Amino acid sequence: MTDAANAPLPVTVLMPTFNRAHYLAEALDSVLGQEPPPAEVIVIDDGSEDATGEVVAAYAARGVAYVRQDNAGKAAALNNGLARASQDFVWIFDDDDIAAKGTLAALHQALVDRPDAGYAYGLCDKFFGEWPNDARERNTAYASDERAALYVRLMEDFFIWQGAMLARRSCYAAVGPFDTRLARSQDYEMALRLGRAFKGVGLPIVAFHQRHHAGVRGPKGATVKAHEVEQAWRKYNHLIFRELHGSHELAEFYIGTPQNGELSPRETLTALIQRGSIMARKGLWDLAAADFEAAAQRAGSLAVVDLCEQEKAALRRIFQRGARSIFQDGREARRFFGAIAAFPKSLRNRIEGNMLLPVTYRMRRLSGVTDRRFELGQLGIMARHLFKRSSIRSYFDARRTDRGMYGVEPLAAA
Repeated sequence: MTDAANAPLPVTVLMPTFNRAHYLAEALDSVLGQEPPPAEVIVIDDGSEDATGEVVAAYAARGVAYVRQDNAGKAAALNNGLARASQDFVWIFDDDDIAAKGTLAALHQALVDRPDAGYAYGLCDKFFGEWPNDARERNTAYASDERAALYVRLMEDFFIWQGAMLARRSCYAAVGPFDTRLARSQDYEMALRLGRAFKGVGLPIVAFHQRHHAGVRGPKGATVKAHEVEQAWRKYNHLIFRELHGSHELAEFYIGTPQNGELSPRETLTALIQRGSIMARKGLWDLAAADFEAAAQRAGSLAVVDLCEQEKAALRRIFQRGARSIFQDGREARRFFGAIAAFPKSLRNRIEGNMLLPVTYRMRRLSGVTDRRFELGQLGIMARHLFKRSSIRSYFDARRTDRGMYGVEPLAAA
């Protein structure tokens, strides 16, 4: 093999770390073992109190740079690293994960081949405990040639993980620094900004292996135990999406090209249902209800009697297992389902039938639920509002025509 073929790729790897000395070496080895390797690796130590410094010192001869800062959180560490990055591409990698062989070369080549794209990404799988480990679960990701479709799906669900993504450094510069207010979900918020501004190329490869463990997560002042992570994600996702709801034009929630550059009245209805469905998935019931109330009023004035494909897909994902569409109390449920009740009767039946579809899927999978009592409580609330004779026909239509996604395709690695 020629020296040129082995030449480092113009990539800066940023690895923020905090008290993970026992995992850090494995993560570094997996990144440095890429063929070709990255030209630059920077470890940003966010005030660790363990042997992190000693672990990184052992890699100095292999060109790994070490930056130590006072404990300020992952977002601040990444901003520190981005300010020091010198290469054209940036790969952000967690200190406890394992990069799959061939990942860097594949992601880099994808961006060379697609100069119109701002970032390339693949899949990941997760394992529990120590590495190596063959007991791995594949995560799901999606791809689309249409930026708007990919972005809408990304707003619904986080599937572009930083360890699986290579982005142009110019794209990070364009969208601005990581949000230091976020102790969690700062990677999701950044992925949303990149997805809103740039095209992404999805590759059907497992890019990295994500380690799950019982360690403490977060900066020193906002640490959370592993079992509390879901609650923390919900808290910060609420902050992100409440601001997103107010900052985005309604047209950004429509998949397709509006005629004459502006949404038609019917397309506006679709965008309202899509935005309301996203807010419902995040458990932001006040925003979801407001969007569905506006959509109901518009549907009545337009005499709409059926749903388009984007609307059906959006509604079917509100109560999917894994969504954060959690009712804290009956008041939230009454407000949301009251907004649905404002639609003209025939359209309301179709909306409720499509929302019911994932509820029945969840009922069939109760045996695999960890917190069965909580799940039964949530399903009970949904069933009280959705199990109606008037919606059953639409429910069976939804089952028969369920295509899953709209505008995107699942990434499937070999």
